[in-house]
Amino acid sequence: MLQVTPEPNTLLSDAGPAALTGLNIIHKHLTGQEGTKQHMKVTGIIMECNPFHEGHAYILQEARRLTQADYIVVAMSGDYVQRGEPALYDKYIRAEEILRAGADLVLEIPLFAACGSAEYFTRGGIALLDKLGIVTDLCFGSESGDLDNILRCAGALAGAEDGPPSEKTARYRSVLQEGLKSGMTFPAARSAALEGTFIKEGETLSYPSVPNDVLAVEYCRALMLLGSDIRPHAIGRINVPSATQYRKSLLQDRAGIPAGRTASGRGADDSLPLSDNRSRHTDACAPDRDFTIRTPEQFLSQSTVSQIPLVPLGADDFSECLMYALKMHEHELETYADVSEDLAARIRKNLGSYRGFTDFCDLINTRNLTRTRVSRCLLHILLQIRKERLHALQSAGIVLYLRPLAFRRAASPLLSAISQNASVPFLSRLSDAKSHLAPKAFSFLEEEMRAEDLYCMTLSSVSRGLAPEEPPVLPVPGAMQRRLPVFRTVEDLSGTQ
Repeated sequence: MLQVTPEPNTLLSDAGPAALTGLNIIHKHLTGQEGTKQHMKVTGIIMECNPFHEGHAYILQEARRLTQADYIVVAMSGDYVQRGEPALYDKYIRAEEILRAGADLVLEIPLFAACGSAEYFTRGGIALLDKLGIVTDLCFGSESGDLDNILRCAGALAGAEDGPPSEKTARYRSVLQEGLKSGMTFPAARSAALEGTFIKEGETLSYPSVPNDVLAVEYCRALMLLGSDIRPHAIGRINVPSATQYRKSLLQDRAGIPAGRTASGRGADDSLPLSDNRSRHTDACAPDRDFTIRTPEQFLSQSTVSQIPLVPLGADDFSECLMYALKMHEHELETYADVSEDLAARIRKNLGSYRGFTDFCDLINTRNLTRTRVSRCLLHILLQIRKERLHALQSAGIVLYLRPLAFRRAASPLLSAISQNASVPFLSRLSDAKSHLAPKAFSFLEEEMRAEDLYCMTLSSVSRGLAPEEPPVLPVPGAMQRRLPVFRTVEDLSGTQ
């Protein structure tokens, strides 16, 4: 762990003005000088919920207890996620599950950020919460639960990668590249580069290598860059089956899901077997009380979102569309977000061996091009996310509007506060968006709606194909036809009349 004096000028003397302002987060936390922002306490959480499971429910529950929040706002990925794949379940189904678990409002993270690298994903989520103008606290899951170390790592990283060009930043990038070329993992190479340049001799930096702590560092780094006074809180994660395990199991079992069933007509629960009905946790992340766990199927069995099939989607369901995009744009692959010249060359070289989305990821990934990175790049090509558009969105502030996915009617004071304080439009109806948005902002919304329509058409097609002998499934509503789920009371969510 860093052994440095918790003063802003010693932690981040090489950072830019915004990061220096945001460094007050570290200083106030480490010196116990945190205060209250306003009379309404609003806690923000950034999630993918792919799929929603008991770990997410626990974080929501602990966030309200830890921060004593009046309201909880969740920024959630939409139809596509950060690992470079389509979301397993439709975003409105996942949003309802989040409300059932205790949130008051669910907003969609912009598409370009939701399916970007960890840096883009976290900056998009943080920018969304910050632009609401009312969020006082941020909670995130953490393997270590060590907020002090997370904040110190974020401060050092912001100085190394976000500060003005200098001899130290040049040295940092050189050491980082040397580490990567030697075969080190990116977190290990980054940690070594920080220790060799931005950490004083004799001091050590415990830079995380586990996924949620890595995201936590990026969340705090994004807060610093914005100069935000949102207070971060780390919640130790309970040891339950991972979302990756659930995705694999649900996709393997997909053939057994009746195609005609929608959320409101789900049949009996067929939950994954677990050793018992209590959370399992490490000593470092133990909850302070018993927490009854439920599987994704148990959450889904209560869903009431109509007209959306409860059918999980995987990357291979988009294989034909991806093949078409790769063939159509074979000679301009380098123009897409995250696609390097080397990767573009590998894609062109191996295009004749294309057999599907996941198979192609396995075929072209290398030691320096991880499978997740490759999948993300292929998704960018599929959705036509180009570098110039991503840069334009970054320059404009990443979040140009707020897209609500679900909210409680009882949270109307929260919505009133947002309407008075938000710095970007709140789009409760997409049909009115053009009149509320500037042309540039609306052009990004149109790109999001096209991607959403592709997801909806694929979901409808897959659902029909699973049970062709049954009556045809109604088409899944597209972006413009969907209705915002509004839940009046907790009883509405539990099904009680």
